[in-house]
Amino acid sequence: MEPKEIEYLYNLRRFGMKMDLSIMREFIAIMDNPHESLRFAHIAGTNGKGSVSSFLYSIMKRRYTVGLYTSPHLVRFNERIVVNDVEIDDAYIVSFVSKYRPIIDSLAHEMRNPTFFEVTTAMALKYFFDKNVDFAVLEVGLGGRLDATNIVSPDVSAITSIDIEHTKVLGSTLPKIAREKAGIIKRNVPVVVGEHKKIATNVIKKIAEHRNAPYHNVNDECHYSDFQMNLNGMRFTLFTPLREYNIHTNMLGTHQIRNIMTAVRMAELLSENYTIKKSDIECGISDALWRARFEIVRREPLIIFDAAHNPAGARVLSNTMRALGIRHSTLLFSMLADKDIGEYLKKFRGVVDEIIVTEIPYYRKMPMATLKSAAESLFSRVIAVQNPCEALHLAMKRSTVVATGSIYLLGELYKCLQ
Repeated sequence: MEPKEIEYLYNLRRFGMKMDLSIMREFIAIMDNPHESLRFAHIAGTNGKGSVSSFLYSIMKRRYTVGLYTSPHLVRFNERIVVNDVEIDDAYIVSFVSKYRPIIDSLAHEMRNPTFFEVTTAMALKYFFDKNVDFAVLEVGLGGRLDATNIVSPDVSAITSIDIEHTKVLGSTLPKIAREKAGIIKRNVPVVVGEHKKIATNVIKKIAEHRNAPYHNVNDECHYSDFQMNLNGMRFTLFTPLREYNIHTNMLGTHQIRNIMTAVRMAELLSENYTIKKSDIECGISDALWRARFEIVRREPLIIFDAAHNPAGARVLSNTMRALGIRHSTLLFSMLADKDIGEYLKKFRGVVDEIIVTEIPYYRKMPMATLKSAAESLFSRVIAVQNPCEALHLAMKRSTVVATGSIYLLGELYKCLQ
């Protein structure tokens, strides 16, 4: 059972998202701006930013004390804030909330409340300061320009990919979304880009030039050969402007190649000020683990968890399934209410024979009737099971199961397996 202080944080979600940095800056200033004495990598993107964060963190912690801040969590809130593979402990969370709750509440009366994500970000920065980390890797929550993490001044930034998402907040076109993501680019700070679509990269490059930020697009600077992939992992030879690497990773999917390139180029740029050897990069990539990214959680039956939650993610997931010869599978599926379910499910035609829809016990869930109706419009075999655990038990009677649609669904399914 989670402490009541974490429940207090969850309750801040009722205020939703506030896309401005004024309260974040005021709140963190009350803590004496712990982030100003820390060193960071800052990573934005529609998809892939969690994987890049994980790869870079794994590289850096081979020689340094490194913090990692990601969102959302799968099972426990503590997963969001990690230092050298140790999650933030409940005692620190309780102490932090107890100390700053009066300030959070007073800000709500004077101006507006700090949101759940703002408070959690401030907690991460204070925790990293208290742990005296040498370096911290921060994953952007939403967008970039007005994200709570964008108060930091990093040593290197990255933008992994640009696709249509959160259009009410970020804009309805790729250039508009790219502009929001590129808001993390700081003056004179190098930015590594994984995106290849010119309509998006032109925007990012222009902003980088305006801010005199060295621009590195891995699609132009890197290439690879001797690619191999099976259910046990991927191998390939990576060539960057600096050197050649023998890459092995357990994180599957050709999309991870660009994520690895992005993390490697970030590490190479950081090596100007940090001790980072070729072996650190190769071993860091090999050791990296990012749960719920084409994660094989069972072999018999084959059960795969993947956090793809938008059409772009669904396209990548279905392509990986095809590349690995995974067809005639069962999709165990649910989504949040603000997602494009029709475009999402279309990506699985030809690799999925059956869909089991279930409902996430989360306040932004998509109702079961909507899930079922959308699935039935595209697939002939659809089963609706309200409870996620019961849905998983039913799915496990099949030969191959891919659970996807929302990280919140996967969090529930992890609990079921435990």
